[in-house]
Amino acid sequence: MYFHLANTKNYENYDEIPEAYYERSGSVDSESNEVYNVSIKERPIRERNTELKSNFFNGIKTIDKSPSLYANSKQSSTSRLKDNRKCTQTHVSDYPYSVSILKKGAHYVSGALIHKEWIITVAEEFYNIRETIKLFRARLGSVNCKKGGALVPLKKIEIHPSYVYNQPGFDLAMLRIGQVLQCSNYIRPITLSIVKGPIANAKFLSTYWPRLMVNGKVLPQTAKERMKPHSMRVSTQKLIPWDKCYDIIQTYNLTLDSSSLCLEPIMSHHSPCMPDVGAPVIADDGLWGITSGWISDDCATYPSPTIFTRISLEPTTSWLDTLLDEDTK
Repeated sequence: MYFHLANTKNYENYDEIPEAYYERSGSVDSESNEVYNVSIKERPIRERNTELKSNFFNGIKTIDKSPSLYANSKQSSTSRLKDNRKCTQTHVSDYPYSVSILKKGAHYVSGALIHKEWIITVAEEFYNIRETIKLFRARLGSVNCKKGGALVPLKKIEIHPSYVYNQPGFDLAMLRIGQVLQCSNYIRPITLSIVKGPIANAKFLSTYWPRLMVNGKVLPQTAKERMKPHSMRVSTQKLIPWDKCYDIIQTYNLTLDSSSLCLEPIMSHHSPCMPDVGAPVIADDGLWGITSGWISDDCATYPSPTIFTRISLEPTTSWLDTLLDEDTK
């Protein structure tokens, strides 16, 4: 499956005090079809783990099945946008669902608008926050996380009930928007995939902004993320067969849930061990999941697979339905 990346623009300026650790940057968006780079030096560890992880870097076979096959089916996706009025579903290539979640004015994580009042993102970055939610805001409708579009407050955080801190499964959170959101051509929820069957091979697309501060530390001036740091990036990632990823995750004494999928990590334009936390993972039929921030302890030697939880499977579907049904009561 190949994605035709649409041209995006910056809209309506929004004045905001820049953070001291952000570089000055142009507003040109940075779209890239990034290729998985396997040219790293490996050092031996436990024999079984080395074999499994080395096989991971031998590449994935040519795609023979893609979620795009379901795109023409009437049952392939749903907006779950009950009583959304003018907030109708959008085509995935337009990216109006992409959200930059900011903390004190700086990009914190990415996310996706799935309802006029809800943004879906990762759980880990919000699991133990001690600050008030008033420090967080979300920017929608702009490819520049520092200006343009609409900047809205957040009023509620809901963590996936099955999420366990610092583990890759069910790394999902819902953020409730704190004001009435006006939908437009540039701000619009994305449909949610309802494909439930096993997927042998596929290629997905993700949209995100680079993070310049991670775990309270500012990235060095030489970090690859500092190239146009305020501009949204668009990348494609290939699926790793579930059984292969299951074996890899087991080497870390973790279990890969059946509702989780793994993607080849993006290496270009990224510092080591820097997944695109909160990035929406999409195919032609809509949103499939959200990129987890989980990384392995030895990711500098064996880059961690990118993991996301399928939102089309239980218990995630029931969790989403419960939250979204609140708006119809």
